[in-house]
Amino acid sequence: MAKPAARIVFLEAVLLLGGAVVVGRSFWLQVVHHKTWALKAASSRETDRDMPARRGRLYDRNGQPLAVSHEQYRVKISLNRVRDTTALRALVLNLPKLSRARVDEQFAKPYPNFQGPFGAEDIEPIRGVRGVRLERLYSRQYPMKSLADRVLGRLARDSVVGIEGLERVLDTLLQGQAGREHFLLDSKGNLLPAPGATVVDPVAGHDVTLTIDADMQGIAEGALDQAVKDNKARGGDVVVVDVHTGEIYAIASLRRDTIGGSMVSTTSAIVEPFSPGSTSKLFTVAAMLRFGSDTTPVDGENGHWMMDYGRPKLRAINDVSHLHGPVTVGMAVKFSSNVAMSKFSLKLKSEQQYEAIRDFGFGTSPGLGFPAEAPGRLVRPPWINWRLTQPSLAMGYEWTASALQLAMGFAAIANHGTLMTPSLIREVRDENGVVTWRHRPDTVRQAVPDSIARHMMEYLSMTEGNGGTGAKAQLDGIKVPGKTGTAEVVEGHPEAGYRTSFVGIFPEQSPQIVVYVMVDRPNNGLNHGGDVAAPVVKQFLLQALASTRSPLDRTLLTQATAPRTVQVPDLDSTPVRRVAFPVGAAHGGAVLAVVPSVAGQSLRGAVALLERAGFQARVVGRARVKGTTPSAGDSLPRGTVVTVRADSGQ
Repeated sequence: MAKPAARIVFLEAVLLLGGAVVVGRSFWLQVVHHKTWALKAASSRETDRDMPARRGRLYDRNGQPLAVSHEQYRVKISLNRVRDTTALRALVLNLPKLSRARVDEQFAKPYPNFQGPFGAEDIEPIRGVRGVRLERLYSRQYPMKSLADRVLGRLARDSVVGIEGLERVLDTLLQGQAGREHFLLDSKGNLLPAPGATVVDPVAGHDVTLTIDADMQGIAEGALDQAVKDNKARGGDVVVVDVHTGEIYAIASLRRDTIGGSMVSTTSAIVEPFSPGSTSKLFTVAAMLRFGSDTTPVDGENGHWMMDYGRPKLRAINDVSHLHGPVTVGMAVKFSSNVAMSKFSLKLKSEQQYEAIRDFGFGTSPGLGFPAEAPGRLVRPPWINWRLTQPSLAMGYEWTASALQLAMGFAAIANHGTLMTPSLIREVRDENGVVTWRHRPDTVRQAVPDSIARHMMEYLSMTEGNGGTGAKAQLDGIKVPGKTGTAEVVEGHPEAGYRTSFVGIFPEQSPQIVVYVMVDRPNNGLNHGGDVAAPVVKQFLLQALASTRSPLDRTLLTQATAPRTVQVPDLDSTPVRRVAFPVGAAHGGAVLAVVPSVAGQSLRGAVALLERAGFQARVVGRARVKGTTPSAGDSLPRGTVVTVRADSGQ
């Protein structure tokens, strides 16, 4: 048995050790981890909450609101801070959609909560009342209802993030910056106002003015809807663009829902390429004018020609208009002769036809910046049998383009041969109304010289007269040069039919706009662009001219009826330009480079490869690279911006 002295020493040692542990633990908690525990303690007594920012508005070019965020509120009350509960209860009873039973139920609790949401006018009587806290939120609304709905896009459900259309494209501009508000917490976690709390005010998103004209958009949508119904079609597109600036005044698309069978609004005019049909004939004509190919009239073959493309192989090419004897280039355009245009195309070199079509923007992204915009498809020569391909290109087959691309291509013809970049954005303003960005017309390239563009306009004017395919698009006293298209659906679709189209330039002299109309597979007895689509252009123009807010300049209409004296050139005397092949050694003095393949690369590696090739890289996405726009293998001037498309990383 230990002596008392030993037991005392042992007890003292235990107490000393215990004290050391307590002191050490206290030092560990209060000194080493002071910040951690202080934050945990504070989090149980106080908290910060985000204050939502107002999402930026979308306006049409005239200031008509197309998308707005309405301020709304939830009402939360701390009864322990209310001075006159009876009076406050009476005020709350006046809020819309609140029953007396609901109010009584909530006022029986220490913290009544009314989710609403309530409008700013509804809560004005209780704003500033002691004990009342108003929780602000915003509701996205579209005052013009379904007008341009798919172009405008939408937000994710219960979110402020844009997931479609311009709401997605402009999301970082529109969102703004959330604010911060400080609160105390009671024992049950209820929020209490914190005296002297620091509040960071939210910053509203930027407001964006679009190039769209609400009146013209409504007219385009109505005209398209009526045309689809009248022709029992599967859908259609309308695109209206300013020929000088590339600004889109109206863009509408309808497609039949494959599940429910109903007609739904889409963005097909931007994202869905198709065979253009005879509207493409003008771009082969551009190649003929540009390279001075032989334009000696060819035999119309009475509308039926068996083309020999390698004995004993023959290909049947047919016309709606059975032309006899010699057919000029002008007649081929006026009557949309497949036979004549096929023969003329075979007088071109393959690289000449390809380059001319490509220079009007086909086969590459139009540069609108819209989600999934289609570059279309244009195969670079040599192909399997280019002699077979050349007539197909001239007739609008074996290559595809979107309605937007076709509208921009014809706008280039009307704009002295200058191809513009399309735009849906006119200007951006910050929360104070200060303009931070304004659209400036952006030139892509000079597709053809002005002199050739004038000759092409002269050919287009030939479709206006008797027998011309564009006769049904003409206005009284005002000529609308243009071109029809009737393309058979052969791209793997199970249902046969035709896509009928017409593109009109208004007015003939001093052109302002291009109107492109495509009606998909009409099923009412008519299947030619001149019968189906051309009248839609006429209807649109008549209504647009009647609109008081339309951007059309009516002062020029007195000049539109003046006779034109431009002569169709004597192409036989034009010197032939010899073109090196492959195409792309030089382009308007600019050195061209080939877009490298970066699919499967990391973002860093893809950007490095593009920069080494001489391009500027723009990245969309965050993970592995899927490809580029323009595509790998395309020849572009050095310095061109190439978009790197990557997975979202989610």
